[in-house]
Order: sequence, then structure tokens, then C-alpha cells
Amino acid sequence: MCHRRTRWIALALWLVCAAGVQASSYQVEILGSLEGGFARARAINAQGLIVGEALTPASVDHGFLCSGLGQFADLGTLGGTRSRALAINAAGLIAGWAQNIAGQSRPVLWDEHGIHELPTLGGAAGTAWAISDLGHAVGNSFTSPGIYHATLWQDGAAYDLGTLGGDYSIAYGINNHDWIVGSSDDTQGRERAALWLDGDVHLLDGLPGATWSAARGINDHGQVILWSNTTGGASRAALWEAGMVTDLGTLGGIESWAYGLNNLGHVVGWAELPAGNYHAFVHDGGEMIDLGTLGGMFSSAYGINDEGVIVGYAQDASGQWQAVRWVPVPEPATLSLALTALACFVASIRRAPAHDRPA
Repeated sequence: MCHRRTRWIALALWLVCAAGVQASSYQVEILGSLEGGFARARAINAQGLIVGEALTPASVDHGFLCSGLGQFADLGTLGGTRSRALAINAAGLIAGWAQNIAGQSRPVLWDEHGIHELPTLGGAAGTAWAISDLGHAVGNSFTSPGIYHATLWQDGAAYDLGTLGGDYSIAYGINNHDWIVGSSDDTQGRERAALWLDGDVHLLDGLPGATWSAARGINDHGQVILWSNTTGGASRAALWEAGMVTDLGTLGGIESWAYGLNNLGHVVGWAELPAGNYHAFVHDGGEMIDLGTLGGMFSSAYGINDEGVIVGYAQDASGQWQAVRWVPVPEPATLSLALTALACFVASIRRAPAHDRPA
């Protein structure tokens, strides 16, 4: 029974519990497709809009926008055969690539008015891999045949972000402070994780003993997800934060790969099981959680928003790949405690004299 003198304690308990409710499990939902079978979800924004690529009835992959279960819009191309949607910001601006009539894969943005081709750095092709809420896109663009550099697209112009001394670089992520991450060849031709900040490129350390690394995404707090090898040669998902690198581990196998993170520091990707197959995971609070499949052997997670909804694809029992989202289910005990504390607070307010009630 809650007494009047403890109602503020009850309220504080409810606030702490409500803020700390964690998912002990996830409900997996099949999103649908463009009626061609295969579909893969790549990213989700704060409003729950999802983008990715799926096969059309003509068996070619097109970028899609999904606004709800079974609600798919074909984003089309630049007159060519294929396209992919790779990222979406809070305003619904979508980044990716699309083929033109000549078959060249060009960097593009999609908005409510359709598809818009972005300039390259002089070469024939490029890809916009990520986009911030400010509308700044990053990716890679060819400067000449066979050579590509990390690229920033801002106000309709393309900017060469440079390299760590080698010939190649690529930008995979950008946050809302214009911190950009990706990878670049160094002077010895080794691929290394890179951070572009205020016009300069910086090397990010991988795991101890690593001979290669790549930064795959960054959140607004400056946390960076990495791909890095270990001293034994295995590829691992890792988290870089303020110069410290943490190996996120596996699901019992050897390898893991990270593809997305949110502003709470939750990381998603796929990790190997002891049998050698791989499953989607979310890394939350130091724990790697297996998200499972649709009855098949494989799955992978690519994006997560700040509400904890995860998107990717999973294999069903027939072997078909389906675009899916995993929706967090609150842990029953924690949710029950939070609701009980809230009920006690409400009851104490009702019993309190009018002059003693909070305004």
C-alpha cells in the first residue's frame, strides 16, 4: 500500500523503471515485398518508415519504401534496370543508387517528388550510403576509372573527402554533427577505419593486432561501429568510443559484422553460430541477443531506430529471404513494476488533500 508520504518515491521508481524497460524478446514481422519474392530491409527512421531493396515481378532488384506491413512503394530507377535504397532520414529523404540507361550506377536521393541524381567526382558511378537529418549524404564516387573516394553531397554539390594516403576511400555513415566515418586505404594499401572531421581525415584504431578495419556507422554521441579483424584473423563487430575499442563477440561462432546502431548505443548486425550459420543480433547492455530467423538458417539485421525497432532480412523454412522488422517486447517483470509504481502514485494523489497535490 502506498502512503501519501511515499508517493514521490513511487513516482521516481516508476520513472526509473519506465526509462529502463528492456526488451527480453522481439516479435518478428514479415514486411512484404515488391511481389518478386526476395526482399531486404536496410534502414528505418524515427517514424518507422523502412527502406531497402526487393525483386520486382521482372526479377530485378529495385529500391523500396515501406510505410507499413504490406505497404510497399517501388522507388524506380534512372531509366536503367536496378536500384537500391540504403538509408532514410527523419524527414523521409532516402539515399542510395540507381542505374541509368547506360547501366551506370549513379548516387541518388529520393523524396516526395521522385528520384534525383547526384553528381560524382568525375567518374561514371557512385553510391550514397547514408544521410543525416540535415540532408547531407555521404558515400563514394569514382574520380576516374578504377579509383573512388569518400564523398560528401551537400547543397547539390559533391565534395572529395580524400584518403589516408592510398587510392581508395568510402564513407558509410554520418551523424547530425557532420562527423563522417568509413574506410580508406593507407599508404601501404591497407584498408583502415577512418573519421572525417572538420575537413581532416583521422585513422581510427581497430581491435588489437588488427591488419584491417572499416567504420560502418556513427551515432550522434560519437560512438562508431567497426568491422575489424582479430589477431587470429577472424572478422568481428566492434564498438569504438572515445578511443576505446570493444569486441562485441559472436553467437558462439567465429565471425560477426555490425551494420547499424542507434543513439542509445544499441548495435545490430549478424553473428556466426557454432554450426557455422549466422543469425541477426542486437547488442544491448553488454549482451548479444540472437534475433533468430523465420524458420530458416540465416538472418541479418541492418538498421535500428531510437525506439529499438530493428529491420533486416531473414530466411524462412523454405529458404526464401524475407524483409522483416523485429519489434521489442518489454520485459514483463520490469513493465509490471513500473505500472504498479505508477498506480500507487495515482492512488496517493487521489487520497491527498487538494492543497497537498502537485500542481
